[in-house]
Amino acid sequence: MAWTCSARKWGRDFAQWLFADQGRFFSHAQFLLGGASSLLTAVLVILFLGILFAFDPTGHRESVIALVRHSHRARARAVMDEMGNVMRLWFVGQLIRIMLMTLCVWLALYLIGLPGPFVLGLQAGLSNFIPYLGPIVAAIPIALVAMPLGASLLIWAVAVYTIIQSIEGYVIGPLIQRQAVETPPAWTLVAIVLLGAQFGVMGVAVAMPLVAIGRVAIVRFYVEDYLGGGPKPRSIASEQP
Repeated sequence: MAWTCSARKWGRDFAQWLFADQGRFFSHAQFLLGGASSLLTAVLVILFLGILFAFDPTGHRESVIALVRHSHRARARAVMDEMGNVMRLWFVGQLIRIMLMTLCVWLALYLIGLPGPFVLGLQAGLSNFIPYLGPIVAAIPIALVAMPLGASLLIWAVAVYTIIQSIEGYVIGPLIQRQAVETPPAWTLVAIVLLGAQFGVMGVAVAMPLVAIGRVAIVRFYVEDYLGGGPKPRSIASEQP
């Protein structure tokens, strides 16, 4: 009992120290929450666009094919089908990661007794859609909810989220994306920096799929068609015993 009372007193002292300058704290919290809301808005926009493209992929493809010469349309159609397959696999992989992250964070926060575990888990899953930046932003609402409840719960919430995010980011995520798309990590990071500097959160979110489909386009149109670097067919003489 004495240990519980001292822990509660220490938590109240920590909260009083943390909220000493409430005006400054709430201004910072408002800024952070504004950034988190803009990130989640970008994620929702990309999700809805992905769903719309998934419902009518042929119509969107043919609208682009109409701009190509008739003699090249068969090749362009085949390459765009391959690019669409890459996008589809990437999108499905992202949905799987969002669902896994949401479920794990929801269950973990529920077990430690944090209020609103489902909402916090959902925003953590959706924020995971944004590489590198999303997982950091997702920790902010969790920390803000846990802060008034004491230092022990704050430490538990942040530690549990960090463990889950590390496992997802370094183990589960790469395994899923390896099956979906094949993109060099260095080029992906370069694209994230460049597109993020130009277009903000939206650029960071679409960097990986753009690198994936851009790689397909470069290999098929430039390397194979223009440079003639495609696989060489075997000669008839080599096929004879």
